[in-house]
Amino acid sequence: MKVKVISVFRDKFTGKYYSPGEVIEVAEESRVLDMESRKLAERVEVKAPEVKAPEEKKEVKISLFEKEFEKKALIDALKSIGAQASGNMKEETLLAKVSELDEESTAKLKEALGIE
Repeated sequence: MKVKVISVFRDKFTGKYYSPGEVIEVAEESRVLDMESRKLAERVEVKAPEVKAPEEKKEVKISLFEKEFEKKALIDALKSIGAQASGNMKEETLLAKVSELDEESTAKLKEALGIE
């Protein structure tokens, strides 16, 4: 982390002299605390652990019957007509399920999706 020198001092490890106003990089927290306690330097930036925001899941859109449907809506519609479908199925698998349907089931699926 970076610290700003507020009083002249000699680095005990390198032997280098630092003047007030200089900004130096110090890796160890213990050295920073030691310099602060002896009023030799003050923190300029505090490194907070990076916390990544959870990524929002993108809703997968599936093209079917010349329209776009959310994956969940298609799964629910397939279940409502008695076809086996689950949320962990790939898009290709769902489309294959739809292509396996007979005319009557396809008509029911279109109705469930609000097409007809």
